[in-house]
Amino acid sequence: MPSINERISAKLARAFTKLAQPCQFIPSDGEPAFSRSVNLPPTEKDRSNEYVLEPVSLAEFLLSEGKVQCDDLFELNGNQYRLTQHYGSDDISVSFVYVSY
Repeated sequence: MPSINERISAKLARAFTKLAQPCQFIPSDGEPAFSRSVNLPPTEKDRSNEYVLEPVSLAEFLLSEGKVQCDDLFELNGNQYRLTQHYGSDDISVSFVYVSY
């Protein structure tokens, strides 16, 4: 029988998948492209610079679908984006800042 933590993780992964969109993921290490889920939360303002608030676009990926690193690309709705900076992670997902490519 799965532990309570495994059951919680499985439920959170299913919820993530419901919110996410399928994208074409292109690893920067030369591995073949594949389809995976990406969640694009609403863009938020970077408050680290008190004078100019720059918008930050984040992309979230499930860790169970494979590794994610800077310079990986993903294609969504005919547009291609590059992951530039690790933003945060937990046991289930990882977030990166992305820019148009």
